[in-house]
Amino acid sequence: MLAFGMLRRLPALLAFALLLPVAPPAFAQPTATADCTADVDLTADRGLTVAVDYRCRSTAPVTFSAASDAAAAHVMTLTDGAGRSIPRSGATWRAEPANGAVELRYRLDLMAYAKDLNMPTEAIARGGGVLTLLEGWLLEPRGLSRLPVIDIRVKAADGLAFASGLPKVGDAWRLQGTPVRFAGYTALGRFTLQEIAVPMPGSLRPGQAKQDGVLRLALLDGISNQGRADLVDWVRRTAEAESNYWRGFTADRMMLGIVPMAMPRSVGFGRTVSGGGATVMLEVGEQVDKRRLYDQWTLVHELIHTGMPYVENRGTWLMEGAATYVEPIIRARAGWKTEAEAWKEWIDNMPRGAPAFDVGLRNASGQQNYWGGAIFMLLADVGLRRATRGAKGLEDCLGGVLWSGLDAPSRASVREFAAACDRATGSDVVGDLVQRHYAREEPVDLAALWKRLGVAEVNGSIVFDDRAPDAEWRKMIVMGPSDRPSRPVKLPWQS
Repeated sequence: MLAFGMLRRLPALLAFALLLPVAPPAFAQPTATADCTADVDLTADRGLTVAVDYRCRSTAPVTFSAASDAAAAHVMTLTDGAGRSIPRSGATWRAEPANGAVELRYRLDLMAYAKDLNMPTEAIARGGGVLTLLEGWLLEPRGLSRLPVIDIRVKAADGLAFASGLPKVGDAWRLQGTPVRFAGYTALGRFTLQEIAVPMPGSLRPGQAKQDGVLRLALLDGISNQGRADLVDWVRRTAEAESNYWRGFTADRMMLGIVPMAMPRSVGFGRTVSGGGATVMLEVGEQVDKRRLYDQWTLVHELIHTGMPYVENRGTWLMEGAATYVEPIIRARAGWKTEAEAWKEWIDNMPRGAPAFDVGLRNASGQQNYWGGAIFMLLADVGLRRATRGAKGLEDCLGGVLWSGLDAPSRASVREFAAACDRATGSDVVGDLVQRHYAREEPVDLAALWKRLGVAEVNGSIVFDDRAPDAEWRKMIVMGPSDRPSRPVKLPWQS
């Protein structure tokens, strides 16, 4: 996504909206034991090849499906447990059971698949490494009695590595609670892998024991040694800024895959996919400009998504609205932009989202999801501070929802999210706003809102009126309340 200022955000945001994953259906809670195992050999054959030995407990036939015809075309060999070749039907193979299990073995030319697809959002190769969604190389088993728990064991040849956002259970990466087709990104082959310690969600709250989670940074080839060092440092500092807002990081584990691109800007497009575990794909320019990185909003925006569940039933406005609204707050509290710059961003851009309130947020589309959702978050932030006399704000709502267990791999309805928020803040503020602006079509008067808050733009500059009715709450929004002041994150040239 292009980050030359919010006035240029619209085309990139619309492009992102078009690539949002379809909401996965609700599935029954899976068992705690693996239904399938996938033993994977990763080798440098033909550039990069995966050999998968699948075994699923089943007394009925199982169909194994590739993500697409393009992926299926790169399966080089495929046999059942007895070594018999199974014919392909479209992008699927049907395997018969023997002794209570179905076995399948196949080899897939991953490098050729990634080079042919050449899409950072799906699969892409750089040097000897590939960043791809899990579905790009792991076939989907279908026809089992329930959504399977799949344990994936990867053996990488010398000089190769594997990373994902999935949890580890013993020596296996476990996919649980989501189909392969909704799972997140994986990195395979030769790439720079850096594991960054991050504070566990909620662990920076008073009285909480300090515990660390992990952010796995997978950086594909194409950037100089100094550029890689600058990117790792930027990710560390951004994770610290996020953690200060959320009082702990957004996930106990996640993977961030960085893809170098031939482009003039420092940071390009980003996408979050959290099925099975939080993962983010981010494009960066091959020529890293350390100072320009901290002017970019995309990484902060995507990391906010990793602290929230997937909100179903036309809930895009809630997810994108939160990321759009909170991003400048996190950067301002880190000291990377000013309070006035954050308010100018909102005043200049929130009018784009106001029409969503006339039709109801459930009917928001395009830019309305981002800026209509951001208006909703501002209303919630002000309302929470007013209702609790400054004791709670939106950060307590978002953090409370995360700590309640509604994390990135989870799914929730708009009303479930609102209820979790209200429980966390001891109020009915968000539930009431959902009823007024999501269930119904109650309009919003932005001019009146700015006046009550005591904020205006005069000749391109932001002017504050501390005599306004809600000025007391406005002062807490960007830089935080006085009892929880912002914690700046030094920039590299300030250290």
